[in-house]
Amino acid sequence: MLLFIKQHKLFIVSTLLFCFWYIDIWENANSCSRVLPIVTFAEQGNFILDKYQDKTIDISFVNGHYYMDKAPLPSLLTLPFFSILKTTGIVKPVNNSYYGSAVYITGAIICGILPFLFILYSTIKPLVEKKREQLVLMALISYFSSFLFVFSGTFFAHILAAAFVLAAYLHYCKQGYLFSGLMLGLAFLTEVTSIWVLVSWIIIELFKNKSFRNVFKLCLGFFPGALFIMAYNYYFTGNAFSMLYLFVANNFDAATKSTYGMGVPKLSALYGLIFSENRGILFYAPILLYGFLLFIRQHTGTPILRTLKQALLNPLFLPFLLTTLFISCHVAWEGGWSYGPRHLSAVCLLLLYGVVTSSGFGQFKVYFWILSFYGLSCTFLAKLTVLYSVPELDENILSYLISKLHDPLNIGNLVTLTTKHSPLLGFVIFIALFVTMMMSSPKRSSELLRNSKS
Repeated sequence: MLLFIKQHKLFIVSTLLFCFWYIDIWENANSCSRVLPIVTFAEQGNFILDKYQDKTIDISFVNGHYYMDKAPLPSLLTLPFFSILKTTGIVKPVNNSYYGSAVYITGAIICGILPFLFILYSTIKPLVEKKREQLVLMALISYFSSFLFVFSGTFFAHILAAAFVLAAYLHYCKQGYLFSGLMLGLAFLTEVTSIWVLVSWIIIELFKNKSFRNVFKLCLGFFPGALFIMAYNYYFTGNAFSMLYLFVANNFDAATKSTYGMGVPKLSALYGLIFSENRGILFYAPILLYGFLLFIRQHTGTPILRTLKQALLNPLFLPFLLTTLFISCHVAWEGGWSYGPRHLSAVCLLLLYGVVTSSGFGQFKVYFWILSFYGLSCTFLAKLTVLYSVPELDENILSYLISKLHDPLNIGNLVTLTTKHSPLLGFVIFIALFVTMMMSSPKRSSELLRNSKS
């Protein structure tokens, strides 16, 4: 891998800049809920949000005080880094408040960009090791054309949870069940729906591999995360099994709160999460359609029942199935204002990783590039305009994003943030970085080298 990096320095540098280019500083309710505990700890030494409770609707009210309603790990991970910025004087209070863009940027880097880079590295590494460097660019574009890329520069929890889940899967494949369970515990502390990955793999170990020992190791590894969340719940709510989300202040009525917003699976939600233009994963991660084509090609001639069994007991697909069923039970399955089905981020990553590391990846390139062009058009326009702030749609996401070009553009790029130049200039440089990355990609570099020798 070090040799690959040395041979493709321009590709690596342009990819790094490309991934760092857009950093979210918008004060949305979701990110704000994670930001506020960091701010109040810097100011007050505690996690009571009373001072800032009017800044977000994603907040819980317990025993006369307001608290973050999210899983705790993203804020806890970001806290020491922001504390360093505070202690060194790099970040200073304004009107006795540390609330501002600096904490959003810190969270976006720690919980968005760096985990996304880990995902890219974990994808490139096996391709390089198997002498398939020519597929590296296609693999990265599979992610860049998906909704994961839109959330990669934000202080949401989705990319961090996805990175932990991917780490868990990599160790699961190496039979490192204990460490895999530990990673799933961290994913659970980041995004509670990650528990369905653990459930899926337990099912596979019981019914496919018939190994109670592996189940025990997975659960043992997961136990510290479960123990931490119980202690966290008890500290804030007085009950180890009552999460702060149960006490969300504004979003739901009393009956809905009592079940954490959960109901029964809804066909309309399942359709919406998979097939609809509104939030359907096939529109927001179009390379999955390419992956389905590879799957059909690979299993042509295989009996349908055997193919179905293999799919249902696949450690990449079963987590997607169970998580999608679970999210379809929730009253807010759409994810509010969101670019795509954001609650499926971690399991979408598993599917994409399965596609780009499959033996058939690289076939049917015409279909791949058609789908990726659509996906890249959407994600690039989202970065330029609304980022993740997409309402429920009655139209295709691409047409919606084109219509938003008439509105003020997203200022969250490095050029505009540091020099106050036009967001359009920042986007032009963003495109230039992408072109540089494509031109310096391993396959392109090899072709140029051969041409120069000839």
